[in-house]
Amino acid sequence: MRAGLLHVYTALSPLVLLAGCSIPPSDAQYTPPALPDQESFPPVAQLLVVRCGSLDCHGTPGRNLRLYGSAGLRWSPSDRPLVPLCDTQDEIAQDYESVVGLEPATMSAVVAAGGADPQQLTMVRKARGTESHKGGQIWSQGDASDTCLTSWLGGDTDAAACASAMSGVLPGGPSNPLMQCLSAADASAD
Repeated sequence: MRAGLLHVYTALSPLVLLAGCSIPPSDAQYTPPALPDQESFPPVAQLLVVRCGSLDCHGTPGRNLRLYGSAGLRWSPSDRPLVPLCDTQDEIAQDYESVVGLEPATMSAVVAAGGADPQQLTMVRKARGTESHKGGQIWSQGDASDTCLTSWLGGDTDAAACASAMSGVLPGGPSNPLMQCLSAADASAD
């Protein structure tokens, strides 16, 4: 008797598994996530790399927010810090994937609302110092760095705020060679 039941259960197991993997109902709808614009991300990526991408912070492979760029971790094993001087397109693409992949559902909600309440995002709270962050407060709400990031989330990247924020933290300010990279990114976006 038990052997017979075992054969029945064994025979029905694949059917039970298939039922669990059935197709969704015909009235089901999929709404793709709202993501911030990848084309306007380069100045944001460059700011994040300068502010957060050092080798002892988010320029480390094991971090959930992992940033690649000229001043830290490089995407290509043949690249070295500052050689080439500017972040590569591959690095910017990897940085974009890392940022949008942190909290995809929350990111989608913030972007869909036109950037309203970016404080929902952990990366915004940590940078502003309203949530514990090993690196401490990186910037304040409303300053140039914050405006750079939150304007991108809102769909209208303020490249001037990104440039101002980078200039304010780089040694030599506007004459720092990394500022040329921001200008080059602006020119290629036009």
